[in-house]
Amino acid sequence: MPANGTLGEANLLDEAVVRLLGMLPASWDVERSSRAAIDLCAPNGTTVTFTVEAKRSFDPRAAGQLSAVLPRMLRSLAGQIPILVVAPWLSDRTQELLIRDEINFIDLTGNAFINLEDPALYIRAAGATRNPEPAPRGRATGRGPKAARLIRLLVDVRPPYGVSELAAATGLAPGYISRLLDALDRAALVERARRGRVEDADIAGLLRRWTESYDVLKTNDASLFLAPSGAKEVLSRLTELPDSSPVAITGSFAALRLAPATAPALLIAYSNDIEAVAEELGLLPADEGANVVLLRAFDPIVWERGSEESGLRYVAPSQAAVDCLTGNGRMPAEGEALIAWMTENEPRWRLPSLEDLPR
Repeated sequence: MPANGTLGEANLLDEAVVRLLGMLPASWDVERSSRAAIDLCAPNGTTVTFTVEAKRSFDPRAAGQLSAVLPRMLRSLAGQIPILVVAPWLSDRTQELLIRDEINFIDLTGNAFINLEDPALYIRAAGATRNPEPAPRGRATGRGPKAARLIRLLVDVRPPYGVSELAAATGLAPGYISRLLDALDRAALVERARRGRVEDADIAGLLRRWTESYDVLKTNDASLFLAPSGAKEVLSRLTELPDSSPVAITGSFAALRLAPATAPALLIAYSNDIEAVAEELGLLPADEGANVVLLRAFDPIVWERGSEESGLRYVAPSQAAVDCLTGNGRMPAEGEALIAWMTENEPRWRLPSLEDLPR
């Protein structure tokens, strides 16, 4: 097979036919019927023709544009014409957007989604999760503390805002912000005006993007402890800590406060003086069976835009969500529940504008 950079659209269709045939029983038939169409024939003789969108590169932004324009145009002309996107590789985000809008796809690494009513057919296959032949680019990667600061701000504060405003609010270089916004725009995670101002941000999508390069127990410096009296008892005692040893609660207990679920058993909190807090609370170091985790933060951003309740300090919902999504046990499900709450209750936690940021 030619390299991605030299694979023409006609070759893409031929490769798609080969891969579809490999996913179907021998009684099915697949063939190209024209330069932009593929016929699929079921054993009973029923045939469906896919209108094919074949591209050597197909990113989330292209998926969004296709979802907005092509299905509506085709359906207005000829009813429910199935569309098939074919590309050398499709990212998880691209697949998510195509599935959401019921657009079929197949890539040359094995990722596929085919959902037809007549003939009845459903295929969902997994291929490569990373581009096997990424194009060399000098672009921001969306990884590390700098990216976390920008993503947190995009989530925590309602747009619109421009690069210079974001730079002033985060302390990041405008050039870096511009490059990262370009990457998030290509991933359809932000919507931008013609001059580059951010007009909208996908809260859930941005948090899930962050989890690709973040792990609450690995990115932060984590110390595990056993509290003989249980995690809930330790939670109640956090109000007794001196001002010199502040903590900020995250994870399950922070999520539970906003999106109630089953009672959590693991207390996770950020602290700048783990040894002093552990001694004050009578925590015992533990390699196994820990019910308390104290984190030395990977970046000061974890302390920003939190809140207090009943004398306890909690991280911002965005930080609690990403910490839960990358945690263990029931924590990812708790993170999803928290994201659902955030989506439904945006005015209760999201700042209306950059002007409302604490100074």
